[in-house]
Amino acid sequence: MAVIGAHMKTRRLLAYIASTIAAAIIVCVAVTTYWQRKQPVFKDAPKLISAMQAFSRDLTARGQSLPATVSLRELVSGGYIAASDVRAFDDMDVTISLTADESHPQEILIRVRLPDGSVTALLADGSVQELR
Repeated sequence: MAVIGAHMKTRRLLAYIASTIAAAIIVCVAVTTYWQRKQPVFKDAPKLISAMQAFSRDLTARGQSLPATVSLRELVSGGYIAASDVRAFDDMDVTISLTADESHPQEILIRVRLPDGSVTALLADGSVQELR
């Protein structure tokens, strides 16, 4: 009888461990799926390019000189692009060069300050670098 009791305790313990592992796997999958769905993806590069062109065109038409850079905030506040189009960059400080070109491959095209304070840049040669 003692052997049966010990066997039942072992089975209960194994069932408890198995159900705990299954619950942990379900939670991990649910959190991962939720996180991936919540991360917005930037899909509107043509809209951003159009916004930059319209911004440049408007300044030129008013006889103003072009600044070296423009921020996404300026483009949104000026009505050149909708905030929903650049939602992937919420909580980031993004500036875009209006003067960089391929003839200067180490010039910064896009500079992004992330929420953690780190700064990443896309250079004219297409490389991405973390800045200090």
